[in-house]
This record gives sequence, C-alpha cells and structure tokens, in this order.
Amino acid sequence: MLDLAAFNSLAPILRDDPYPVYAALRAQAPVFWSEGEQAWILLRRAEVSAAFTSPDLLALDLGDYVRKVSRALAQDPEDLLRLLDMALFFRNPPAHAPLRSLVARLMAVRSQASCADAVDRIAQRLIAPLARDGGMDLMRDFAGPLPQLFMGWLLGLAEDEALWLGTTLAGVPVVLNRGCSIRDYNSANLRLEEAHRFLRDRIAQCRRRPAEDGLCLLVARNDTADQPLDDARLAALASFVFLAGFETTSALIGNGLWLLLHEDGQYDRVAADPGLVPGAVNEALRLEPPIQQVRRRAAADQLVADCQIKAGQQLALMIAAANRDPQAYPEPDRFLPGRAGLPVQSFGAGLHHCLGAWVARMEAEAAMRALLGGPRPVLGIERPAWLPHHNQRRMSSLPVAV
Repeated sequence: MLDLAAFNSLAPILRDDPYPVYAALRAQAPVFWSEGEQAWILLRRAEVSAAFTSPDLLALDLGDYVRKVSRALAQDPEDLLRLLDMALFFRNPPAHAPLRSLVARLMAVRSQASCADAVDRIAQRLIAPLARDGGMDLMRDFAGPLPQLFMGWLLGLAEDEALWLGTTLAGVPVVLNRGCSIRDYNSANLRLEEAHRFLRDRIAQCRRRPAEDGLCLLVARNDTADQPLDDARLAALASFVFLAGFETTSALIGNGLWLLLHEDGQYDRVAADPGLVPGAVNEALRLEPPIQQVRRRAAADQLVADCQIKAGQQLALMIAAANRDPQAYPEPDRFLPGRAGLPVQSFGAGLHHCLGAWVARMEAEAAMRALLGGPRPVLGIERPAWLPHHNQRRMSSLPVAV
C-alpha cells in the first residue's frame, strides 16, 4: 500500500516515468488528500473532466502568490508579475473574459488554411538537414524552433526576431513549477524585461505604421476597448501569447516524434497510412501531455467522488494520470494512433479550454508529416532526458540519424 498522505509530485521518481506510480495510486484511491501537496489529488478521467468544467472550482492566481513572496523578501519582479496578470489560465471571471476575447481575436487574424500553409513551409525547411546531413536533433533544431517561427509569422515578426524572442522567453516557464525560488522569479523577470522592451517598441511601431499582422491587430483592438491596457501590460499580454504558443507545442511535437519512432512498428504504420497522423498526435497528447497537472481552488464546500472538499482547499487535476485511466482508455499505456473514444484532457475544458489547441494540433501534425515524408530516421537515444520540471513534460534533446 502506498502512503497517500505523503504523495509529493516533486519526487525524483516521477520525473522519468511517473505513470506506474499514478496507476498504483489510482487503483488504491482515485481521489485522496495529500499532506505533501496540501491538495486533493484527482487521478481518474471522470473527476478530472468534471473539475475542468465545474463553476465551483477556480483557477489559482500564481501572480498573487509571487507578489506576496516577493514583497516579503523586498523584491519586485515587475515584468514577471505583469505577465502572470495577463496569463489566461490564472484568471477567473470577470477578469478572464476581456483578456480571452483579445487573445481569441489575435488567434483568428489569419485563416486556418493560411496558418496550415505557413506551418507546412516552416516544417519542411526545418526538417531538410535530416536528409542533407544524415542526422539532426529533432528537439533542438525542429520541435523547438517550429512553433517559435509560426508564432512570429502570426504576430508579424521577422524570423530572427521570433527566434530571439523564443530564446529570451524560454527560461520563463520555470516559475510555473512548485518549489521554485525567488532567484528563479528574478531570473525570469530579467528575461521578461528584455522581451517586453522589444515588444513595446514593436507596439509603438504598429501605431506609427499599422500592418495586417497579429500584433498590430492586438494593438488596434486594445486601443479601442472601453478599458485599454497600457503598453507595459499590452507587451506582457503579447509575450504571454507568444510563450503559450511555442513552449508546450514544442514539447508536444518532441514527445509525439519520440513515440512515433520508439514504439515498435508505429512509424511504418503511420507512414503507410497518413490518415493516422491526427490520431498519432492525439495519442502523444494522451500518453505524454506537455502539461502534467493543473491546480484549482474550491470556491465552496462540495463532494468529489464521495470525498468532502472544503472551500479554500486546493485540488490537483492530474492530467497525465487521467489520460491513462483504464476505465476511459482500454490498454491505456499503448500508443495506438487508430484509437477512438473519449477526448483527452490535455487542453483542459470549459472556461479555460486552451484557445490555441487547434494550432498546437496543426503544428504537431505538420511536424509528423514532414518527418514521415523524408528518410527513415533512427533514434540516437534509448530513453529521453526529461527536463527537471514536475509540471511540464519536455525533452532536452532528441537526436536521430538516417
């Protein structure tokens, strides 16, 4: 029997392969209180799915927590706090709606067909060194830059600007991990100061010379709103959109390519039937979700799976466990691109369903098709080196050779 109260998602054993632990916990108690996490742990798809759409569960405000910690230590990570204030997944009504509306309009600035064409062009160009040079790092040189270049295209940035902005922002998501320090907050703030300075200049340029791109549209929509954001907060919103558009998508692409190449026979199966590509991406989302868990706070007393949740208590929605729930997905640990059934929980649901879900799927599918269209690569590693984040499932590298 596992010690449920001592469960801690920061445990090193969960970094490389958390899924056997989740399976054992779920079999013992699908919902339980953890003293280590100071939260209720939800491991089954039914409870996680219901929690995503429950009006009685609120998103946690990480910005409020960072603000309190920083104030206690006489620190002021101003740009980081602005970013967290703009992060949709930390906002609850009524602040959530106007921000979501701005981002939704930005995501619709280009037609889905033009977005798909742009992604295909980027993917084909980035994958070319595999055939030309006989090998490449699919994470560093393909999965990493592809979403950055697409988000740059969407916002109207030059390619070198998009790659610079991606590199500058890449260290920021560490603040989403429980257990990070004030040093992490300050390091992220320095990166954001630089990124926001660049974005404020581009915002001013949009006003001087408006163009038909995402950033200029964002500026125009904001400036005509009833309560427009100032330029500092508008730059923070733009950096949030850029960051949200590449960080987890890069992880998804890398995880999907790893599964495609690692699982026996699946590369050849999908190569022979390209109609399986969307299913293969969906299986990557299910088996190795880029975001492993999210937190909610109970707004009122409630029952969840016969457990009494008190108002103010936190709940950890274990997406990675719910996606492998055998009650929802037969043979849950197998990579089956032809699988049909219930939707995965990787993009959330309800009020906080990811606005860019369609973009992430489109990019991952384009990346997979680009790989399948070239010479058959062979993995250069036996197992991935996962970054040391308890919440994000992302590899540091994925070397392959022809």
